[in-house]
Amino acid sequence: MSQKLNTKSGFVNILGVPNSGKSTLINTLVGSKISIVSHKVQTTRFCVRGICNFTLSDKSQSQVILIDTPGVFSAKRRLDKAMVSAAWSELGHSDKVIFIHDVTKSLDDNTIDILKKIEKVKVNIILVLNKIDLLKKEKLLSKISEFKSFYNFEKTFLISAKNGNGCKELVEYLAFSMPSHPLMYDDQTVSDLPQSILASEITREKLFQSLNKELPYNLMVETEKWDVNKDKSINIQQTIYINKNSHKPIILGKSGQNIKRIGILSRKDLEKLFKTKIHLFLFVKFKKNWMEDPSNYKNIGLDYNA
Repeated sequence: MSQKLNTKSGFVNILGVPNSGKSTLINTLVGSKISIVSHKVQTTRFCVRGICNFTLSDKSQSQVILIDTPGVFSAKRRLDKAMVSAAWSELGHSDKVIFIHDVTKSLDDNTIDILKKIEKVKVNIILVLNKIDLLKKEKLLSKISEFKSFYNFEKTFLISAKNGNGCKELVEYLAFSMPSHPLMYDDQTVSDLPQSILASEITREKLFQSLNKELPYNLMVETEKWDVNKDKSINIQQTIYINKNSHKPIILGKSGQNIKRIGILSRKDLEKLFKTKIHLFLFVKFKKNWMEDPSNYKNIGLDYNA
């Protein structure tokens, strides 16, 4: 009888200021869309776990569970505070910590504050410098030395999360660094999020991407019906909740053109993700003060009282 191969499995927390490329990196490493991406700041609202399975050179299996956290920023509103609290709460449980930084942005006080805060919980920090394709080599080299003079990182990786450059080396390093542990998920699982929340998030992403300028980031999408048909296709009914009536015509668009386009984009992504035909039905409803309703926070794992 052949000897059972050893397995490794562990958690990697990814932190950074908003829009540094955390969600794009997770989607690239996992090889599937599990975290939503938009140019709007604070798109990720709660901790999303992406599961990356990797075969090491000795043929043993390693499972890297990547935690995409909301961007860390100074929060004033309740939803913002809950998001930042979620970002920090995962840190103590992780086996490795990545600090991701967009190289086109400066090493400002906020970035330095976050690094100092991480250091109090975890001494070893992996630095991932993202969007390296957007910077000339000389500027990139001075950016690296600026970071290295500030902190002694465990390891530094230069990547482009969008086109995948440098990502293979990063995931190999993480996979090798995980502790010996049985696999926590089967090798078909890409995320621990319930499918209904994943589906809501994809529609929310399409709303932001299609109506970026006109739309506030505090809208909410809820998957209210999920019916699997005999032919394995799925009927999904979602409601887009807004807290101002004036947002409704923006989302609907002239003769319903906007919502139709958003529905098509979301359906295509959902079909890719769930590998089946999707029938998607979208509705828009006004819900006053939804941001003050504790149940909305609990549903996505945020602390209302953070």
